[in-house]
Amino acid sequence: MTPKEIKPIIETWTNLYTLHLSPKSPLAKAAGALSIPPLAQDDIAKPSAQYRYMQIFENKGTTMGCSNPHPHGQIWTTTSFPEEPAAEFQQLSKYRKEHDGAHLLVDYAELESKQKERTIFENETFWAGVPYWAVWPFEVMIVPRQHKRALVDFNDKERSDLAECMAEVTRRYDNLFETQFPYSKSNSENFSSTALMASLGMGIHQAPLEGSEEEAECSHFHIHFYPPLLRSATVRKFQVGYEMLGEPQRDITPEQAAERLRTCGGELYRSKMDTSLTNGDAGQASDAGAVQEKQ
Repeated sequence: MTPKEIKPIIETWTNLYTLHLSPKSPLAKAAGALSIPPLAQDDIAKPSAQYRYMQIFENKGTTMGCSNPHPHGQIWTTTSFPEEPAAEFQQLSKYRKEHDGAHLLVDYAELESKQKERTIFENETFWAGVPYWAVWPFEVMIVPRQHKRALVDFNDKERSDLAECMAEVTRRYDNLFETQFPYSKSNSENFSSTALMASLGMGIHQAPLEGSEEEAECSHFHIHFYPPLLRSATVRKFQVGYEMLGEPQRDITPEQAAERLRTCGGELYRSKMDTSLTNGDAGQASDAGAVQEKQ
């Protein structure tokens, strides 16, 4: 998908987050100042109960359990703070207290941007790269350079920059093994019997819908991509044995993964194939015409 196609999705996520946000939340003021297009599904009613957290995620590919051949997005709202974002929050909060109000992921993105070795793409607003602690071979994070608590903190330009960053990451995934890369995006496509569809998961972590001032200020919006492919379109990583019972093991280093993804930018591989096929058909038609004239 192009940035232009992704941006309305980000706006829809923002509207849904706003719809579920507690009026007592420290983010309510920012949400009230938003000026983005309304939901296309304008019949969605405001929830009757107040939820604690919203998890936006998307899975792509049969490898990630998708029964449909297209990216499968979902939004779950819960009355509790889920374990993964809660564990992250503890570290974000600890860092802020120990570093005079600084934000861990802001400092981390700045450091990685300077070092470059794990960076795959960056623009004015976002850094995208392979975190040094990554478990999956081509795991990626997208992190705002400035402190942003949640979707409601982004202005129009920043939403455009996020769409660009997401488009760059997903296109590089597809180009890596020239397949529709599967993922779980905490936010991939047609399945072929001869190749695993690129599978992955993507998801957003951000401030809770209901919480204290401290929880809102310590939270930092970011996106995780968890793709399972390892060596090719047909070879995926499995976490078994020692990795389940001891600790995860990396098959390639984060630096190697980032280097490979950096070199996969540019035109989407399928577009090149389509152009080649079109030129081939035109050549065949020209040859056929020349044969007919000769006859």
